Amino acid sequence: MISKTRKIPPHLHILKLTFSFFSTGMALFVIGMIATVWFIPDLIQLESFRNPKGWFLAHIFLLGWATMVAMGASYQITQIVLVTSLYSRAIGYIHFFFYLVGFLGLVSGFFINMKLVVLGGCFIVIGGLLYVFNLCMTFIRKRIWNVFVFGVCLSLAAFLMTIFLGTMMGLGYGYGMIIEKYEAVFKSHLWMGIAGWLSGLIMVYSFKLLPMFYVSTKKATTSSYWIVGLFHIGLWLHVFSFWLSFNWLAIVGKFIMIVALGWFVLYMFQVRKYRRGRLPIGTVRVAFYLIPIIYFLFLVSNLIERMQEEFIIILILGWFSASILSYLYKIIPFLWWPYRYRTKEDRKTAVLLYEMLPGDRMTWELCVYLFGISTLIFGFIFQLTIVAVLGQILAVGCVMIYIAELFKVFRY
Repeated sequence: MISKTRKIPPHLHILKLTFSFFSTGMALFVIGMIATVWFIPDLIQLESFRNPKGWFLAHIFLLGWATMVAMGASYQITQIVLVTSLYSRAIGYIHFFFYLVGFLGLVSGFFINMKLVVLGGCFIVIGGLLYVFNLCMTFIRKRIWNVFVFGVCLSLAAFLMTIFLGTMMGLGYGYGMIIEKYEAVFKSHLWMGIAGWLSGLIMVYSFKLLPMFYVSTKKATTSSYWIVGLFHIGLWLHVFSFWLSFNWLAIVGKFIMIVALGWFVLYMFQVRKYRRGRLPIGTVRVAFYLIPIIYFLFLVSNLIERMQEEFIIILILGWFSASILSYLYKIIPFLWWPYRYRTKEDRKTAVLLYEMLPGDRMTWELCVYLFGISTLIFGFIFQLTIVAVLGQILAVGCVMIYIAELFKVFRY
């Protein structure tokens, strides 16, 4: 008799890989939040983040926290959206190793030796190329085209540009190489990483996740392609303006981005309008309302030049971090439940999915975290060190509690 083995679902097949990214990203987030408390006095005194402490924080939050979690999530979401399996789990683990080693070398290099930044950057480039290859081969093998594939491919292009430009700057600092148009390289690195890679990725994931969480009949349409496409066209025009020194091109690029983001906000409100049943849990609503708030603050930052650095902090610690924490509230139980209760026998005594985490309490924790970040920003704007430190301490406390709550899923 030939025994039949049950095929492992794709999302369970790479569960350990996914949680490797998630747990590492969350650990680095906590480290970065604690380090910020100590660095605040110096950053306020220097009135700039363009120094080793500022670079350390920027990279630990963007590369260590947001990108690490985004990579793990993208492997899972790609499988779910395309109803397929990842091209190669082995490449995923190799990518994780190179990326993590490169990241650790990069951030330590800011304080030890700038040549480590170059070495770490090279490892990150290798890890990044493996990541992009793995996702693109998954898309090619499935042979399907939708707004998710379209948006992710554009974000991946921005991600590759970000790491290559970062390596160029590392060569300049580490080996004293003169880089032509250094300011253009720096600004392109910043815009590609923050706007093209992470903002673009959150935008395209929101087209899938928010309608699912709201149980909305509003699905991705042709307008979704226009929103994503216009946003990236505006971004690239704005980046080209740094190299060509055409001020009018920067204005046109930003205007197109503003139009695309405004359209995106209206689209998300339609998702909410066409929902079925009750509103989703509070953490999802926090992620939803952050979208119009960030859009408004983006408009303000374009009118007030001195607000631009503060707006970057709002983006990283406000929108990116809070949205990721909000989505992890839904994603982690969703992945763990079918792994924990794989058989019919297990599911007879299974806890319900929504009972795995205390939703109301975690919503309050997320809101208090955002209040702490708002206090931090207030302190930076008015150069009130004690206010900024207290706001950051409050945010750190909430983050640690929130992440501890997330890990309660694994008690089942």
